[in-house]
Amino acid sequence: MKRSNMLALILFGFLFVGLMTFVIIRLSISCIFWTYSRPIDKQHVFKLCFPYYIIVLTIMCIGLIMNSDYHPLAMCYFSCVYFMAILTWKYELKSSLKKNQNFAVEPNLSQLP
Repeated sequence: MKRSNMLALILFGFLFVGLMTFVIIRLSISCIFWTYSRPIDKQHVFKLCFPYYIIVLTIMCIGLIMNSDYHPLAMCYFSCVYFMAILTWKYELKSSLKKNQNFAVEPNLSQLP
């Protein structure tokens, strides 16, 4: 194979693995929010589930890095997975805050004569 074809295949492989990783992380976090009946209360879900999710993810990432004998590619991949999960949680919480903002001002009619 030519060198340019091999480079294209390697880039395609990295893109495919990255996209599949993002989809799996996004689905795992979305399933947590879908299991609760009240979609308005995303901050409560965040406070309840985020610590456990991150603890399990940290243990899994560290365990898989140790299992791969600290290979640099494994370290980079699982570090990216960890930060991608944190950013996805942040995005999920931020999007819920934007949806719930209400800029309408209620008049206070109790003190009118």
